[in-house]
Amino acid sequence: MSKPDSDFQVNRQFLRFKDKDVVISLKNREEDEGKVIALDNYLNTVIETDNGIKFIKGTKIAFIALK
Repeated sequence: MSKPDSDFQVNRQFLRFKDKDVVISLKNREEDEGKVIALDNYLNTVIETDNGIKFIKGTKIAFIALK
């Protein structure tokens, strides 16, 4: 039996990045900087950058660091 959506919780280690300024290094050696708006357990991340809002797929991320 699956859990209802209301029981869904994001990993606490990932939540420490929410609403913080971060640098995201991608596997293709690009970097993005911005404020984390949302993320999930797959590290799919939405950040607010100087150029607007950007979605980054978790499989493309090498690491996330606090700025």
